[in-house]
Amino acid sequence: MLQLLKLTFSLLPWIPVFLCKVITDGEFAVLEGGSLTIPCHYEPQYASYVKYWCKGSTREFCTSLARTDDPGPINPAEERVSIFDDPIQQLFTVTMNNLKQGDSGWYMCGVEIGGVWKADDATFTYIKVIHGVSAVNSRVSGEEGSSVTVQCLYSERYRHLNFPLIRISLL
Repeated sequence: MLQLLKLTFSLLPWIPVFLCKVITDGEFAVLEGGSLTIPCHYEPQYASYVKYWCKGSTREFCTSLARTDDPGPINPAEERVSIFDDPIQQLFTVTMNNLKQGDSGWYMCGVEIGGVWKADDATFTYIKVIHGVSAVNSRVSGEEGSSVTVQCLYSERYRHLNFPLIRISLL
């Protein structure tokens, strides 16, 4: 009996992983200085529960960044991280603004279940903040003799530079 009890307690932390009812994409990439909105889907029974977003690779060491039960700053423009819950869509979204390379890492979307015998329902995602230049569309087309516009995005550390038209190769 004691061995069965030990086995049960050793498997308890893994149970939510297999029965996870919170879902998001596994990885996101964003240019430094940019913004990112992460969708976190959940099951209908969690509509009235508190949702949260934290940074960390384990539940035990996850630093809370936003919660649906915390109103946050009065001026939304000052927020680097915000959270919005839409119970009808069974979706909460987290928006992170003005991202820096130091913001790269593991994050967790979670639903606070509470109680001793029930772990929070959560899932992890990895966010990679990169610096550089990126084209919005990697393929463009046009007719001979016409002009083509290519929109480029660049990270915050390059914003003070005046970019000339670099190089375009036509295929």
